[in-house]
Amino acid sequence: MKFFTYKDYIQCIHTINFHKYEKLQEESEEYILGIGKRDKNDKPNDKIIKNILENKVEFKNFLKQFLSFENYLLEEKIQKYTNRYINVKYKAKEADIVYKIKDEDIFFLIEHQSTIDYNMPYRILNYCVEIIQEWVKEKNKKKIEKYPVVVPIVIYTGKEKWKVPQNYKEQQVRITTYEKYRINLFYNIVDINRYNNEELLHHGTILSYAMIIEKSKNKEDLLKNIRVIIENEKDKIKLKSLENIILCLLEEILIYSEKDEIIEKIDQKVGESDMETLVARILDEEKKIRKGIEKRGEKKGEKNATKKLVINFSKKMLEIGQDEKIIKKVTGIKDEELEKIKRKVKW
Repeated sequence: MKFFTYKDYIQCIHTINFHKYEKLQEESEEYILGIGKRDKNDKPNDKIIKNILENKVEFKNFLKQFLSFENYLLEEKIQKYTNRYINVKYKAKEADIVYKIKDEDIFFLIEHQSTIDYNMPYRILNYCVEIIQEWVKEKNKKKIEKYPVVVPIVIYTGKEKWKVPQNYKEQQVRITTYEKYRINLFYNIVDINRYNNEELLHHGTILSYAMIIEKSKNKEDLLKNIRVIIENEKDKIKLKSLENIILCLLEEILIYSEKDEIIEKIDQKVGESDMETLVARILDEEKKIRKGIEKRGEKKGEKNATKKLVINFSKKMLEIGQDEKIIKKVTGIKDEELEKIKRKVKW
């Protein structure tokens, strides 16, 4: 009896980018995880924190665990705020995430840094001013008595100690006569170097796990940390989220065999065996693959790789007797191409 597993599917999708993973086996100390050569401002692991904090539950947990906010903040009151307030002049350094509390004039500004930026107090000042200016435009009132509160937060995941002042006031000239005129704007700093892995494991959130991943010194350390996280976590939903991080955000860091080992460990804990769940996951992965190809531009090699993926995947699904409608929905394969594959499949 033949079975088509998620492991088989992972093998198929790597047809698309296999050449890319081969290049990533050389190690370099230039970047945080020491893998690959790419622009310093475009590291795939930099996406992790931002992607996780776009989830309102994780954002709420973050405020409670790392900034000691009380548990009064309701998820339904947390709203994602537009980034259009950023001035064109500062577009290259726009803030990562901005949240607003519904029906309240309170904003949370979150900036993720993997390197030290000594201009951070000045940048925070600009972000806060721009948020308030945008708020004023939205109010569209001639007279405003009270202005909103902006809570600036910087999450730092670099290796060096964060030595930048936490208050804009400290970066202004200090003359006793003009002391009262200095701008007193404080920002919160969450430096992962202040936390050891045991503390982050104890928090048990996707964000704290991501911080452990960010703290990894090299790929060997990364794989070790991921295994410890999987062993520590028992919640199936969190394990699935961790799997998504590995599949999507670390795709350019880990090669196929490494990802396959980790996914297999997660699936063993989760107990992934239901075909309906499998198909749902495959559909989700397909969307991501297609979106990635469209974003990069469909070159000839990518077209051929995609075609091979579709054929291999369709063949596997036919061999286990999967419904043709599901196959066509998952792969987008045409009827005539599917008929050709059916003639080659051994029933």
